[in-house]
Amino acid sequence: MVAFEVIRSVYADTMAWAIRDLRSGLHVRSTVLEELEQELGSFDPHVVVCSQPKGMHPSPRGAWVEIPTDGELEEEERLARICLDGEHWRTEGPPLSELLEVLDETHKRLREGELSEAC
Repeated sequence: MVAFEVIRSVYADTMAWAIRDLRSGLHVRSTVLEELEQELGSFDPHVVVCSQPKGMHPSPRGAWVEIPTDGELEEEERLARICLDGEHWRTEGPPLSELLEVLDETHKRLREGELSEAC
């Protein structure tokens, strides 16, 4: 699931399209933030890429990637926050390659039955 503000919906759609293209076996959706709660209720993704922190949407996931979009934030606050199965780190960007690594690792852990979905 990829979700950003309405003004960044083209960004969300493009990111979802790129993931679909590069990981054709995954079911990927994009939405706007205002519809995220509803989407999470009907589609239970293992990875969410979103401009809001995980805590705003209490639903268990394998991975949550928060990409802040507020240009007014301090440099440290602009770093993306990634939570994968309880592991947390910050990164610049992140580039599509790093997002794909998060997707691949989540999928691997899910397949092996090692995904606790604790983020």
